[in-house]
This record gives sequence, structure tokens and C-alpha cells, in this order.
Amino acid sequence: MSNQKTTNPALETQQTPIRRYLEEFTLLTFAFYPWYGRLADTITPSKSYWFDILYFVCVFAVIDYRHIRWEKVMRFAPFMLVYFWSSAINGVPLLIFKETLRRVVGPFGIMLFASAVDWDYAKIRRLLIYITISGLLMGGVAGYQVLTKQAPQSEWLDTELDTDRTIIRVWSIFSIPTYYSIFVDISILVALGLLLTSQKWLGRFVWGLSLLGFLAAQLLTYARGGLLASAFGIFVALAVESILWACVVAAGAVVAALSIPQLRDRLLTAFTWAYVQESSQPGGRIYQWGRALENVGILGGFKGIKQLLIGTGPGTFGTQSSINLGLHGALRIDSAYYAIMAEYGILGAVSFVYFVVSTLLEGLKRVLQTEDKRAKLLLACVLGAVSAWAFHGLTDNVFDYFYVLSWVFPLAMML
Repeated sequence: MSNQKTTNPALETQQTPIRRYLEEFTLLTFAFYPWYGRLADTITPSKSYWFDILYFVCVFAVIDYRHIRWEKVMRFAPFMLVYFWSSAINGVPLLIFKETLRRVVGPFGIMLFASAVDWDYAKIRRLLIYITISGLLMGGVAGYQVLTKQAPQSEWLDTELDTDRTIIRVWSIFSIPTYYSIFVDISILVALGLLLTSQKWLGRFVWGLSLLGFLAAQLLTYARGGLLASAFGIFVALAVESILWACVVAAGAVVAALSIPQLRDRLLTAFTWAYVQESSQPGGRIYQWGRALENVGILGGFKGIKQLLIGTGPGTFGTQSSINLGLHGALRIDSAYYAIMAEYGILGAVSFVYFVVSTLLEGLKRVLQTEDKRAKLLLACVLGAVSAWAFHGLTDNVFDYFYVLSWVFPLAMML
């Protein structure tokens, strides 16, 4: 799986059966945390902290800190440092600080564990299988929504689709289709990796069928960002092996999307002047992005060096944390990068982009250096999954959707 030996004898000798079972249980919590989190949040939001406690107990029981790959984990450290700095300097209220803490410290804890795991081919494949099963269960809920013809939610549709009552946007177990489409981004690439590396016909059938199901689910979300992100992730995964095949598949995806009237209209209208004008109105993406830039003083007048560099503090400008607490409910910034800039300033945005870009570049380097064909294909699809998540962040706040981070960050630590 890498240039070094794929197994770590020191790690293996210290792992008792109990530690191995706990490690496997922790991998399962990564894959199925979206289900647990959603279930807990339907009872009361505070219940979801049980996962945090359970997870960190498992981490302390399993992790061997001598094997943490700090060069991977510390890519996230500058962003976390800006988070604490912005919270302290801006005097963020304790309630908001608590709500935002798990969105930053939680992923850091996930990376500590995931970087210390001896990610041989078998463990990578098992985690991808767990994620696929979790994704298939989500798809089952989405399929039920289609079969029962649940009423379309007009507030989720653009004006062009509002008059078409045949449109049903699936949202699975989440509150809106956009949330669900981010999970489908990952599911598509994970299923593709399992398909390309399967050696038995039964496996190829199962993972191929799963891939088709995830592709259908992405189409039924009607999420522009999800459609483009999935296409980008597939292109990245295939381009590592063959740029020609990547271009062929990309062209096929474009033709397929343009062949479906609703998808064609939805994608093409995003590049019209009418959409730009509509999106510039209150509630639109361009309007939200402009408000984010105004919050740090890049637009609308300079507001001071502190606000420019570290923003107004986490949870203070309409991201999911403040929305959960009933604050700034009318404003949701649909871009991870703009939202982070609004609350963490230029330093926050730069440090987050550094984490994303450095992870992808190091992942690409590792994939290209992997000699085993099956391992290379599997890692290429992992790279594609993380790339899709990062690309989707241009149009939706993928960092704010906490549940998906339990999928993305372990995948990032495999690279």
C-alpha cells in the first residue's frame, strides 16, 4: 500500500484481540455515525455528544501514539489554531463555542486515530465496505421516498423547477437534498473503488449495482454541486490510471446529464445571466458570498485588521452551528470556503485551503508511487472521494455538515 512495509510489526505485537475489536468498532462508528447522529438529534441535539465521548474512549483504548503520522495530522493544526484564536479574541459565547468545538476538534481526533491505523489493503477495503453499506441504507430511504411519491419540497427547488410537480428531490435521512448529495459524492467513489478492485463476479455485480444506485440517487437529488462534484471525483480517480478514459467518462457524463431535460435545464441555467441576477438577490448564493466578504471587510469597506484576519468568530455568521442554536436562521452561506472566511477571516480560509490542497497533493503522490495495481486503483478512488468533497465545498458548506466528516477525514488519512 505504500513505499514502506504494509504491516507494522511493533503495532501488531502490541494489539491484543480486544484492541483489534475496538479498532474495528471504531471504524464502524466512522461509517455509521451519520445514522447515529441523525437519530440522536431527533431526540435532542445534546444526545449526539454521546458519540464524541464514546469515540474518544475508543481512541484512548486503541490508539498507539507512537504510530501517529504527525506530518498528516499537523496539516489541520493551523486551521485549528486559528479556530481557538478567533474564538478567544472575539469572545465567542460558551454555547456557540461548544457547538462549534466538535466541528473542529472532532475531526482532529478522527485524524489522530486514522493516521495511527496500519492502513493495509484489507483494512482500507473493509472501511470502504462499511461506508458503502451505510450509503446503501441511505439510498434505501431515498428509494422509499421516490416509490411513495412523497411531495416535492418547493423550498428546495429553484424557480425553474417549481412548476414541475413531477420532480421529487430525494433527501434520505437528512433535512435537505443538498446534505444528502454530499454523502452520495463519497458513496459513488467508494463503490467505484470496490468495483474496480473486485476479483469475483459476485463482488463485481454487488458493487456495480451499488454504483448505479448511488449515481441514480445523485441524479434524484438534483443538486448541481453534487452532480459536478461527483463528476470531478470520478475524473480524478480515473485520470490517475488513464487520462483518456477519464475524458471519455467525463464526456459521457455530460451527454447523459444533458439528455435528461430536468437535469439539463438545472445545470445550464446556472450559467445564465438570469440565474446570476436571481442568485444576487437575498438568499441567493452570490448574495451570501458577498455578505461573507463584507463580514471581514473585503467588500463594503474595511472593518479592521482583526476582523480581516480572524473574522468575527466561529458560529457568528449563519453557519450550521448558529442555525442549530436559532441564530441567523435567514442566512446560510453555501460554500465552505466563503463561510470559513466569514467566521475565521483570511487566516482561517488560507489554513483550511492549505489542509485540503496539501492532503490532495500528498494523496496524489502516494497513489502514483503505489506499485500494486489493485491498491493503486483503490487509493485513486479514495483520492477521488476526498477531491469530490473538496470540490463540492465551492458551492455548499461541506465542512459545516458535521456527519460527513466521519467519512472524509479517515479517507484523507489513508492518503
